[in-house]
Amino acid sequence: MKTLKGQPTSPGYAEGTAFVYNRGPAGGVPRYQIDRDQVDAEHDRFLQAMERSAEELQSLRSKIKSELGQAEADIFAAHLSLLHDESFRRRTRERIDRDLVNVEQAVDAEISDLAKALEEVENEYIRERAKDVHDVKRRVLKHLGHGPEEDLKNLPPGSILVAAELFPSDTLGLDREHVSAIVMEHGGETGHAAILARAMGIPAVTGAAHATEVIKPGDHVHVDGQSGEVTVTPSEEAENAFVSFKARRDDEAARAADEYAGPCTTRDGTTIQLLANISRPEEASLPEMASLEGIGLFRTEYLFLGRAVPPTERQQEEVYSAIAAAVAPRPTVIRTLDLGGDKKPAFLVDTFEANPNLGMRGLRFSLAERELFQTQLRAIARTALTGNVRVLFPMVLGTDDFCAAADLFRQACHEIELDDVPQIGAMIETPSAVFELDRIAAEADFLSVGTNDLVQYVLAADRNTEGLTGRLGLHPAMVRVLRHIAEGSSTAEREVSVCGELAGVSDLARLLVGLGFRSLSMAPRRSPAVRRTLCESDLAELEGIARRAVHCRNENEVSKLLGTLGSGLS
Repeated sequence: MKTLKGQPTSPGYAEGTAFVYNRGPAGGVPRYQIDRDQVDAEHDRFLQAMERSAEELQSLRSKIKSELGQAEADIFAAHLSLLHDESFRRRTRERIDRDLVNVEQAVDAEISDLAKALEEVENEYIRERAKDVHDVKRRVLKHLGHGPEEDLKNLPPGSILVAAELFPSDTLGLDREHVSAIVMEHGGETGHAAILARAMGIPAVTGAAHATEVIKPGDHVHVDGQSGEVTVTPSEEAENAFVSFKARRDDEAARAADEYAGPCTTRDGTTIQLLANISRPEEASLPEMASLEGIGLFRTEYLFLGRAVPPTERQQEEVYSAIAAAVAPRPTVIRTLDLGGDKKPAFLVDTFEANPNLGMRGLRFSLAERELFQTQLRAIARTALTGNVRVLFPMVLGTDDFCAAADLFRQACHEIELDDVPQIGAMIETPSAVFELDRIAAEADFLSVGTNDLVQYVLAADRNTEGLTGRLGLHPAMVRVLRHIAEGSSTAEREVSVCGELAGVSDLARLLVGLGFRSLSMAPRRSPAVRRTLCESDLAELEGIARRAVHCRNENEVSKLLGTLGSGLS
C-alpha cells in the first residue's frame, strides 16, 4: 500500500481502477528538414490544420455551453483567439520559411516559446494558462495527422484517471459516466481542468508527485477529494476503513439534507441564516443551493483573471444576471473586484508591487483603476433593474474609501435611471475597518466579515500558508476581534454576515453563533454539515463557550473548549 499527498481541488470521495493517461503524439513531434519548393505545401497544411482546429473547437464550445453553461464554454475563448491570431500564424510561417522545417516542428517551437513566457510569470493563474496553449498545439498536431495515443471518451467503468496533467479539452472529452475521480501530478486549483472537474462533480486531486510512476494501470485506488490523499493498492484494513468512511460521510450528508432541509434553527429556537459563497456561475445551480437563503458572496475576480483585456459591461451584466436569476427571488450579493495580492489580471500585471498583499488590494485598487471600476458598477446596476442584488465592497479601510465607492455606484444607478438603489455593503477584513466599525456601519447598509484576510492581517499569517490560517482562526485575539464586530454591528443595528472560510467549518460556525453572528455564508457543499451541527446545538451553550473562549491563552485552548460541545461535522 502506498499513499500520495496532493492538493484537493474538487471535493468528494471515490475508489476505482487506475487508468494512467499518456498524452501526446506517438513517437513525439515529427522533426525534419524540407526543400524550398515544399514551403508552400507546408503553409497549406498549416492553414488547413488551423481552420479545422478552430471549427472543431467552436463546435465543442457550443456543446459545453449547452451542457455546463456559458462560463465553462468561455474557457475556450483564449484557445480560439490563438488559433485566429494573425501574429502567431505569421511567426509560424516565417519559421517554416527561414528554417526550412516541417510545420509540426514550427508549431511546436512557436507554442513552446509562448508557453515558456507564461510559465515564468509569478502568478499561478497565468502560469496555468500555459496548459491552454499546449492544448492548442496538441489540437493542431492532431489535425496534422499526429493525434494522442489514447482517447478519454471511452473508459472502463469506475476509472480513476491518473495523468501528469490534463488540458481543458481532456477534461471536457471525458467519459463522465465512467470516471470516478481524477489524480494529477501538476496543476492547481485555478487550472481549467480543476475548474471543470468541480463543475462536473468529479473528485480531483492535483500536485500528487510522481503519480504516473507510482500508480500502475489497473491498480485499485482511493481518492479523498477533501484532504488530497490518494491511496494506491490499499490493504484490506484500509479498504474496509475507506468504504466505511465514505458510506458514513455519504449517509451524513444525505441525512443532513433530508432532516434539516428547512430553516437552520437551534434547538432553543434561534434561526441562523445560511448563505452561499460562490466563485463561478455554475455553482449557483448546485443541489445544496436549494436549501440556502441566497448568495452571500459572489467573487467576481474570475471574470478578469487570465484575460488579455477586461470584460465588457455587457459581458459582466450577462453573468451577474444569470446568477441572480438562478437563485431568484433570493438575494445575490455581488462583491466588486478584489484584485491584487495573489489575484493579478493579465492586462494589469505590470501595475502591481513586489509586496502586493500590502499594496494595491481590493477597493484601493478599484478606486485607482476608476474606468475599470465604473464599468463593473454599471453592470451591477443594470443587473439590479431585474434582479435582487446587493453590492459589496472589499478591503474597506474606513468611511473615506467606502463613501467614495458608494457615490460612484449611486452615480451608476442614476445614469441608467435606477431609482431604487440596491443595498451597499462593506467587507470588514482589515484592522482599520475593525477600529472604524462604528463609522463604517453608519454609512453602509450591511456588513460582511472576510475572515480569510482578517486573520492574515491581524495575526501576520500568510493566508496561503497551508494549514495555518484555519488554525489561527481560533486564536483568542481573533475571537475578541470577531466579538467586537458582532457587538458593534448589533449596536449600530446593521445586518452582519461572516463570509470567510471559518463559517464553513462546523465547530467554528458554532463559535461564531455564540459570539453573536446570525448569518453565515459558506461554500454550498459545506452547508449541510454546518446546518445539521447548528440545528443540534443550544444557543445558550454556544454563548457560554464563546464567553470563555475570549479568555483563553492560545488557539489550542479554544479548540479544546469547542471540543467540549462534541464533535462537529467539518
